[in-house]
Amino acid sequence: MKDIAIVCDVLKDAFEKLKKELSHNHADYIFLEQHLHDTPDKMRKKLQETIDGIDPKYDRIILGYGQCSNGVVGLRSKNQEIIVPKVDDCISLFLGSREEYLKEFQKDPATYYLCKGWIEYGADPYRGYLVNTGQEDKIPASWIRNRERYGKRKIDKETAKFLTAQMMRNYKRVLLINNHDLEEIHRKYARDMADFLSSIIGRNIELAEVQGSSKLLKELFGKKWKKDHFVVKGKGQKIGQQDFM
Repeated sequence: MKDIAIVCDVLKDAFEKLKKELSHNHADYIFLEQHLHDTPDKMRKKLQETIDGIDPKYDRIILGYGQCSNGVVGLRSKNQEIIVPKVDDCISLFLGSREEYLKEFQKDPATYYLCKGWIEYGADPYRGYLVNTGQEDKIPASWIRNRERYGKRKIDKETAKFLTAQMMRNYKRVLLINNHDLEEIHRKYARDMADFLSSIIGRNIELAEVQGSSKLLKELFGKKWKKDHFVVKGKGQKIGQQDFM
């Protein structure tokens, strides 16, 4: 069977690594921008347009997404089977399972998650603060994608700190997920973010690192999908919100 994967670019490096590691992974790939998550309705529309444009020669579509604020709910393919991990978002994909995510959630629900893919392709309040206050030189230019999401107007530092503190005031820790891909630049970014949040919120924001896993992503390219781990839809069948329950 010929597979094609539609993947959020936060997972781009992880999927390309799997393509090299798995001898049975012969899928082609389409990567979509992470900023689509900002508006789930737009993400759903873009995903459906991409699905509709898939060549009928492909038998199966693999989605490198979770439920993602219902951004995948309602999707269907006329010509292909669709498989999507039964997780809330990409955090579980980087940790290896929904169970691992729940373990971390139970340790501290007030956790902000980071990983290499999110740092390089995503967005977070600390990055927004740097961009909006003209401190972009503190991070690689390639990490600032879709600049328009931050707006064109610069904000003074004190106002930006206040806005960021209000946004992040309920968080207690930053958790960095290590999938054997972290470099010092990623760890430094996580430290800088935790230190910055500690300073503007007025209490210590813990920084921790946890070992991730590609287990669930590897299962995604297998031929047997456990009902507890994946949503599998035949041709013409819609992905429903209840499928993730």
